[in-house]
Amino acid sequence: MSVKAKLYNLRRTLLPRPCMLCRRGACIHSVPVCKDCVEELRAVLKEPCRFCGSPAAECTCAHHRDVRFLLWYDLPTTKKIVGMLKYDAKKERVEFLADRLAALCNGRYDGVTYVPRRPKEKRLYGYDHARLLAEAVAKRLDLPLICTLECHSHIEQKFLSASQREKSMHGRYHAFPEAVEAYPHLLLIDDVCTTGATLRGCSAILREAGAKTVSAAVLAKVQANKKP
Repeated sequence: MSVKAKLYNLRRTLLPRPCMLCRRGACIHSVPVCKDCVEELRAVLKEPCRFCGSPAAECTCAHHRDVRFLLWYDLPTTKKIVGMLKYDAKKERVEFLADRLAALCNGRYDGVTYVPRRPKEKRLYGYDHARLLAEAVAKRLDLPLICTLECHSHIEQKFLSASQREKSMHGRYHAFPEAVEAYPHLLLIDDVCTTGATLRGCSAILREAGAKTVSAAVLAKVQANKKP
Protein backbone atom coordinates (compact mmCIF):
# COMPACT_ATOMS: atom_id res chain seq x y z
CA MET A 1 0.00 0.00 0.00
CA SER A 2 1.35 3.43 -0.93
CA VAL A 3 2.06 6.15 1.64
CA LYS A 4 -0.75 8.22 0.16
CA ALA A 5 -3.21 5.35 0.59
CA LYS A 6 -2.08 4.76 4.17
CA LEU A 7 -2.56 8.45 5.03
CA TYR A 8 -6.00 8.39 3.40
CA ASN A 9 -7.06 5.36 5.46
CA LEU A 10 -5.68 6.93 8.63
CA ARG A 11 -7.59 10.14 7.98
CA ARG A 12 -10.82 8.16 7.43
CA THR A 13 -10.27 6.41 10.76
CA LEU A 14 -9.47 9.48 12.82
CA LEU A 15 -11.80 12.04 11.23
CA PRO A 16 -15.52 11.24 10.85
CA ARG A 17 -16.80 11.71 7.32
CA PRO A 18 -19.92 13.89 6.93
CA CYS A 19 -23.08 12.27 5.57
CA MET A 20 -23.61 12.99 1.87
CA LEU A 21 -27.33 13.59 2.42
CA CYS A 22 -27.58 15.74 5.56
CA ARG A 23 -23.88 16.76 5.79
CA ARG A 24 -24.16 16.71 9.59
CA GLY A 25 -24.05 13.15 10.91
CA ALA A 26 -20.96 10.94 10.68
CA CYS A 27 -20.96 8.17 8.07
CA ILE A 28 -21.38 4.56 9.13
CA HIS A 29 -18.79 1.99 8.01
CA SER A 30 -18.34 2.08 4.21
CA VAL A 31 -21.74 3.68 3.53
CA PRO A 32 -21.41 7.47 2.91
CA VAL A 33 -24.51 8.35 4.95
CA CYS A 34 -25.20 8.65 8.68
CA LYS A 35 -27.43 6.31 10.68
CA ASP A 36 -30.28 8.84 10.51
CA CYS A 37 -30.19 8.93 6.68
CA VAL A 38 -29.50 5.28 5.87
CA GLU A 39 -33.22 4.45 5.61
CA GLU A 40 -33.70 7.37 3.23
CA LEU A 41 -30.93 5.94 1.03
CA ARG A 42 -32.46 2.46 1.12
CA ALA A 43 -35.84 3.89 0.18
CA VAL A 44 -34.53 5.75 -2.86
CA LEU A 45 -32.70 2.62 -4.06
CA LYS A 46 -35.94 0.65 -3.77
CA GLU A 47 -38.25 3.31 -5.28
CA PRO A 48 -40.48 1.42 -7.77
CA CYS A 49 -41.09 2.15 -11.43
CA ARG A 50 -44.56 3.63 -11.82
CA PHE A 51 -45.38 0.99 -14.46
CA CYS A 52 -43.66 -2.32 -13.69
CA GLY A 53 -43.17 -1.73 -9.97
CA SER A 54 -39.48 -2.71 -10.02
CA PRO A 55 -36.64 -0.65 -8.52
CA ALA A 56 -34.63 1.40 -11.03
CA ALA A 57 -31.81 -1.16 -11.13
CA GLU A 58 -34.29 -3.92 -12.05
CA CYS A 59 -36.74 -2.04 -14.31
CA THR A 60 -37.53 -3.92 -17.52
CA CYS A 61 -39.91 -1.42 -19.14
CA ALA A 62 -39.28 -0.76 -22.83
CA HIS A 63 -38.60 2.92 -22.07
CA HIS A 64 -35.52 1.99 -20.05
CA ARG A 65 -33.97 -1.00 -21.84
CA ASP A 66 -31.36 1.04 -23.70
CA VAL A 67 -29.51 2.09 -20.54
CA ARG A 68 -28.65 0.62 -17.14
CA PHE A 69 -29.21 2.89 -14.14
CA LEU A 70 -29.25 2.83 -10.38
CA LEU A 71 -31.73 5.52 -9.27
CA TRP A 72 -34.79 7.44 -10.42
CA TYR A 73 -33.80 11.06 -10.99
CA ASP A 74 -37.29 12.35 -10.18
CA LEU A 75 -36.67 12.01 -6.43
CA PRO A 76 -35.26 14.88 -4.34
CA THR A 77 -32.82 12.52 -2.61
CA THR A 78 -31.45 11.33 -5.96
CA LYS A 79 -30.92 14.91 -7.11
CA LYS A 80 -29.04 15.55 -3.89
CA ILE A 81 -26.80 12.51 -4.53
CA VAL A 82 -26.12 13.55 -8.13
CA GLY A 83 -25.37 17.09 -6.94
CA MET A 84 -22.82 15.72 -4.49
CA LEU A 85 -21.12 13.86 -7.33
CA LYS A 86 -21.05 16.95 -9.55
CA TYR A 87 -19.94 19.51 -7.00
CA ASP A 88 -18.32 17.64 -4.11
CA ALA A 89 -17.07 14.29 -5.40
CA LYS A 90 -15.44 12.77 -2.33
CA LYS A 91 -13.65 9.49 -3.02
CA GLU A 92 -15.82 7.35 -0.74
CA ARG A 93 -19.01 8.69 -2.35
CA VAL A 94 -17.79 7.90 -5.86
CA GLU A 95 -16.68 4.42 -4.81
CA PHE A 96 -20.00 3.67 -3.11
CA LEU A 97 -21.97 4.63 -6.22
CA ALA A 98 -19.53 2.90 -8.59
CA ASP A 99 -19.81 -0.37 -6.64
CA ARG A 100 -23.53 -0.49 -7.24
CA LEU A 101 -23.46 0.76 -10.82
CA ALA A 102 -20.74 -1.70 -11.85
CA ALA A 103 -22.85 -4.57 -10.51
CA LEU A 104 -25.47 -3.76 -13.18
CA CYS A 105 -22.97 -3.81 -16.05
CA ASN A 106 -22.55 -7.41 -17.12
CA GLY A 107 -22.11 -7.12 -20.87
CA ARG A 108 -19.09 -7.66 -23.09
CA TYR A 109 -16.84 -4.59 -22.99
CA ASP A 110 -13.30 -3.85 -24.11
CA GLY A 111 -13.12 -0.63 -22.13
CA VAL A 112 -15.06 1.97 -20.17
CA THR A 113 -15.51 5.53 -21.42
CA TYR A 114 -17.59 8.51 -20.34
CA VAL A 115 -19.52 11.59 -21.47
CA PRO A 116 -17.08 14.44 -20.75
CA ARG A 117 -18.04 17.48 -18.73
CA ARG A 118 -18.32 20.92 -20.30
CA PRO A 119 -14.91 22.70 -20.35
CA LYS A 120 -16.25 25.59 -18.27
CA GLU A 121 -17.51 23.29 -15.51
CA LYS A 122 -14.32 21.27 -15.54
CA ARG A 123 -12.27 24.44 -14.98
CA LEU A 124 -14.68 25.72 -12.33
CA TYR A 125 -14.83 22.56 -10.20
CA GLY A 126 -11.43 21.13 -11.06
CA TYR A 127 -12.58 17.66 -12.10
CA ASP A 128 -14.87 15.70 -14.41
CA HIS A 129 -17.42 13.82 -12.31
CA ALA A 130 -18.37 11.42 -15.11
CA ARG A 131 -14.72 10.50 -15.54
CA LEU A 132 -14.34 9.83 -11.80
CA LEU A 133 -17.40 7.57 -11.83
CA ALA A 134 -16.26 5.81 -15.03
CA GLU A 135 -12.77 5.30 -13.62
CA ALA A 136 -14.18 3.67 -10.48
CA VAL A 137 -16.54 1.47 -12.52
CA ALA A 138 -13.69 0.44 -14.83
CA LYS A 139 -11.58 -0.58 -11.84
CA ARG A 140 -14.34 -2.80 -10.52
CA LEU A 141 -14.86 -4.42 -13.92
CA ASP A 142 -11.09 -4.84 -14.38
CA LEU A 143 -11.23 -2.84 -17.62
CA PRO A 144 -9.23 0.12 -18.94
CA LEU A 145 -10.66 3.64 -18.75
CA ILE A 146 -10.61 5.13 -22.27
CA CYS A 147 -10.94 8.80 -23.17
CA THR A 148 -12.89 8.61 -26.43
CA LEU A 149 -14.85 11.88 -26.48
CA GLU A 150 -14.21 15.59 -26.12
CA CYS A 151 -16.83 18.26 -25.39
CA HIS A 152 -16.69 21.58 -27.25
CA SER A 153 -19.97 23.14 -26.13
CA HIS A 154 -20.47 25.73 -23.41
CA ILE A 155 -24.28 25.37 -23.39
CA GLU A 156 -25.75 23.89 -20.22
CA GLN A 157 -28.33 21.34 -21.32
CA LYS A 158 -30.50 21.31 -18.19
CA PHE A 159 -32.13 24.55 -19.38
CA LEU A 160 -32.99 23.11 -22.82
CA SER A 161 -36.14 21.33 -23.98
CA ALA A 162 -36.01 17.82 -25.43
CA SER A 163 -35.96 19.11 -29.01
CA GLN A 164 -33.32 21.71 -28.15
CA ARG A 165 -31.15 19.02 -26.58
CA GLU A 166 -31.30 16.98 -29.77
CA LYS A 167 -30.27 20.00 -31.86
CA SER A 168 -27.49 20.97 -29.44
CA MET A 169 -25.78 17.62 -30.00
CA HIS A 170 -24.57 18.79 -33.43
CA GLY A 171 -20.90 19.58 -32.97
CA ARG A 172 -21.10 19.30 -29.19
CA TYR A 173 -18.77 16.28 -28.99
CA HIS A 174 -16.17 14.69 -31.19
CA ALA A 175 -14.52 11.28 -30.89
CA PHE A 176 -10.91 10.13 -30.98
CA PRO A 177 -11.02 7.38 -33.66
CA GLU A 178 -7.70 5.79 -32.63
CA ALA A 179 -8.97 5.18 -29.10
CA VAL A 180 -12.33 3.89 -30.32
CA GLU A 181 -10.84 1.48 -32.87
CA ALA A 182 -8.58 -0.03 -30.20
CA TYR A 183 -11.58 -0.70 -27.92
CA PRO A 184 -14.58 -1.42 -30.19
CA HIS A 185 -16.95 -2.65 -27.46
CA LEU A 186 -17.50 0.23 -25.06
CA LEU A 187 -19.38 0.91 -21.85
CA LEU A 188 -20.40 4.59 -21.82
CA ILE A 189 -20.87 6.20 -18.38
CA ASP A 190 -22.72 9.42 -17.50
CA ASP A 191 -24.39 10.85 -14.42
CA VAL A 192 -28.01 11.42 -15.55
CA CYS A 193 -30.22 10.42 -18.47
CA THR A 194 -33.02 12.97 -18.85
CA THR A 195 -34.26 12.75 -22.45
CA GLY A 196 -31.58 10.37 -23.70
CA ALA A 197 -30.33 12.85 -26.32
CA THR A 198 -26.77 12.97 -25.00
CA LEU A 199 -26.40 9.19 -24.73
CA ARG A 200 -27.91 8.64 -28.17
CA GLY A 201 -25.73 11.34 -29.70
CA CYS A 202 -22.51 10.16 -28.07
CA SER A 203 -23.26 6.52 -28.93
CA ALA A 204 -23.79 7.49 -32.58
CA ILE A 205 -20.54 9.49 -32.64
CA LEU A 206 -18.63 6.54 -31.17
CA ARG A 207 -20.13 4.10 -33.68
CA GLU A 208 -19.23 6.44 -36.54
CA ALA A 209 -15.67 6.49 -35.15
CA GLY A 210 -15.45 2.69 -35.28
CA ALA A 211 -17.17 1.31 -32.19
CA LYS A 212 -19.00 -1.96 -32.79
CA THR A 213 -21.17 -1.76 -29.68
CA VAL A 214 -21.84 1.03 -27.18
CA SER A 215 -23.69 0.16 -23.97
CA ALA A 216 -24.77 2.94 -21.62
CA ALA A 217 -24.94 3.09 -17.83
CA VAL A 218 -25.86 6.14 -15.77
CA LEU A 219 -26.31 6.91 -12.11
CA ALA A 220 -29.90 8.14 -12.49
CA LYS A 221 -32.66 8.28 -15.09
CA VAL A 222 -35.88 10.26 -15.37
CA GLN A 223 -38.97 8.06 -15.21
CA ALA A 224 -41.13 7.83 -18.30
CA ASN A 225 -44.55 9.51 -18.18
CA LYS A 226 -46.27 7.16 -20.64
CA LYS A 227 -46.76 3.43 -20.32
CA PRO A 228 -44.43 1.42 -22.61
